Amino acid sequence: MYVPSMETERVRGNPAGITHEHVAQNLRTARQAIGMDVRTAARLMTEAGRKLAPSGISKIENGDRRVDVDDLTALAYILRTTPAALLTPLAEAVTLTGVPESFLPEEIQAWVAGAVKLTTEDLVRYWKEQRFQAINSAHWAEEILAKYDRGQVGITPREVYQERYDVQTAREEHATGRLLQLDPNASLAFE
Repeated sequence: MYVPSMETERVRGNPAGITHEHVAQNLRTARQAIGMDVRTAARLMTEAGRKLAPSGISKIENGDRRVDVDDLTALAYILRTTPAALLTPLAEAVTLTGVPESFLPEEIQAWVAGAVKLTTEDLVRYWKEQRFQAINSAHWAEEILAKYDRGQVGITPREVYQERYDVQTAREEHATGRLLQLDPNASLAFE
């Protein structure tokens, strides 16, 4: 009697992962945000060349049916969003199928959006850019605050610029901390 080995045994597929759950939730949220019902979504999918019954859309949203990449792109199109938005976890949910949980939510979102690769060197580049932008924004707000302090009052309340300064200063500290986590020897000078 022939018994297949693990190497030759046919695998039907992996179970749905956490990314599947993100897509299901984001699909429903995007559809409801524009006031579209499942029948309209199904009709628009057919018009886009991807026949999908209303029950199919409901099954996807309930997590009972998987989405292939062709359906994902067509769904993003008809819902006036992007494939990345359908794939991206909510800010508090940082995991995606196959991706280690060691990445920050912002890094996952930037990766899904195509702004960064999840490699140490690219994350170092990303955080250096974020730090540079935060420093520049804080400096700009600081200059405006100095004008207010000299009596040059503008239309926007001073508190708005103070809040912007505080947010950007905190952002710089956050970016610096993450940068040093990724590369303790990172140069914090601008290159």
